[in-house]
Amino acid sequence: MKTYNILILEDVPFDVELMEREIKKSGIDFNSRTVELEEDFLREINEFKPDLILADHSLPHFDGISAMEIAKENCPEVPFIFVSGTIGEEFAVDALKNGATDYVLKSNLSKIVPAIKRAIEEVKEQQKRKNAEEQLIKSHWQLMEAQKIGHIGSWEWDIHSGTMDCSDEFYRISGIEKETFNANFDSFMDRIHFDDQKSVSESINNSLDNLMPFSAEYRIYRPNGDVRFVSSHGEVIHGDHGEVLRIIGTEQDVTRRKIAEDKLKESLKEKELLLQEIHHRVKNNLQVISSLLRLQSYHINDPEALEIFRESQNRVSSIALVHEKLYQSQDMGCIDFSDYLKSLTGDLLHFFPTDSSKIKLKLELDDVKLNIETAISCGLIVNELLTNSLKHAFKPSENGEIFVGLSKDLENNKIILNVADDGQGLPSQLNLDKIDSFGLELVQHLSKRINGEMVIDRFNGTRFKISFQELNYRGRIPNGK
Repeated sequence: MKTYNILILEDVPFDVELMEREIKKSGIDFNSRTVELEEDFLREINEFKPDLILADHSLPHFDGISAMEIAKENCPEVPFIFVSGTIGEEFAVDALKNGATDYVLKSNLSKIVPAIKRAIEEVKEQQKRKNAEEQLIKSHWQLMEAQKIGHIGSWEWDIHSGTMDCSDEFYRISGIEKETFNANFDSFMDRIHFDDQKSVSESINNSLDNLMPFSAEYRIYRPNGDVRFVSSHGEVIHGDHGEVLRIIGTEQDVTRRKIAEDKLKESLKEKELLLQEIHHRVKNNLQVISSLLRLQSYHINDPEALEIFRESQNRVSSIALVHEKLYQSQDMGCIDFSDYLKSLTGDLLHFFPTDSSKIKLKLELDDVKLNIETAISCGLIVNELLTNSLKHAFKPSENGEIFVGLSKDLENNKIILNVADDGQGLPSQLNLDKIDSFGLELVQHLSKRINGEMVIDRFNGTRFKISFQELNYRGRIPNGK
C-alpha cells in the first residue's frame, strides 16, 4: 500500500488532530506535516514533496488562495483541498474554477476522506492519461521518424467524404506543401504519371470491389518536374455489413532502387550479349577445327587413321553444338538438353548414312536443362555410344532400333540417360575393366567426371544406363569466388 505525504496548511492544532484522526480511521497510510507561514509552505513543497495538500482558506499571516497559486506553479499535479470553518458558495465556486480539487467544511470532517480518495483517484486517472498521451506522442514521433528513414509515407482515403489524410513523409516524397495539396482522390491521381494512371486506378477499384489489399508501383510527378518511382500498398477497411469505409495505404520512394535495378538489368543484358558472342565464337572456332579435320581426312589413305579423324570431327561437333544451343538460349546458364539431343542424334544419323527403313531411332526425352559443363560431358557420352551403335550394332541391311532416353528420377534427385540398341551386342570376350576401345574408355571417363553410375545391360542388344546429378559450378571455383 502506498504511503501518502499530506501537507496541511493550518494554524489550529486541534483542527489538524481532527483531520488526521479521520484519515487514520479510513485506513489510508500517510505521513503529514503542518505549516502556517508561506516560507514554510514553500519549503515543504520542495522538500516533503506532498501527494496531497489540505489548506485552510484564511490564516493570520497567510491564506489558502495564495497557497493554491504557489502549489499550481510548483506542483500542479498535486490535489489541493480547502478545509475551512466557513466557505461561502461564491468563494467555493471561484476556488474550484481556479484549480482547487475540492473543499470540505470543518463542521463536516467526515467528508474529508471521500474527498481525499476522489482526489487520489483523479490523480491516478490523470497520470494514466498523461502516460497514454506521452506514449502516443512517442509512438507518433517514432512512426514519423521511421517513415522519414524508410522514405515511406502513409495516407488514408475516406470513401464517403472523398478526402484524404496524408503523413508528412507523403508530402516530402511528393515534393508538395501540405497547404497547397487539395487532399482528395482526384488530386492523388493527378500526381501519377499519365502512362501509369490506368493501371493504378484498376488496381484500387479491384481492391474496392473485392475487399482485398492492393499493391502497385508507379511514377509520380513532382512540382519541379522530377519523376519519382513509388511503391504503394493499401488495405480496404469495411464495416460490419461489408460496406467500404476507407482505404489506408503506404507510399514508398523506390527511385534509387529502380535506377539501380535498371542499371543492373542493363549490365546483365550486356554480359548476356557478351556471353552469347563468346559462345558464338567458340562454336565457330570449333567448327573451323572440325572443318580442318575433315579437309585433312581427304589426304589420308589409311582407313583406320581416316576413321579416327572422322570420329574426332564428330566429337568436336558435339561440343560445338553445346555452344550453339547456349548462344540460342534465353538462359546463358543452361541449355535444353532434350533439344540438344534431338539435334545431335539427327547430325550423327546424317553423318552415318543408314537405310531409314531398316534402322529406326527412338527418342524419349523429358524436359531437362543442364549447365555447360554437364552438357558437354553428356553430349560426348551420347556421341560415343550412338556412334558405336551405328558402326557396330547391326549387320548390313539388318533391321534394328536405337533408343536414346532422358528422364528425371525425382525420388533420388537424379537424371537418367539411356542409350540402347537391339543389335548384336558387345563381344562376349570384351572385358569392361580392361577396355582398349578409345570410345568406351572415354565414356567411362566422362561418366566418372559427372559422378555418374553406369550400368551396362547385354540382354537383347546393348543398353548403357547412366544416372547422374548436374555438376555444381560453384563447387569447382576456389574459395567460393
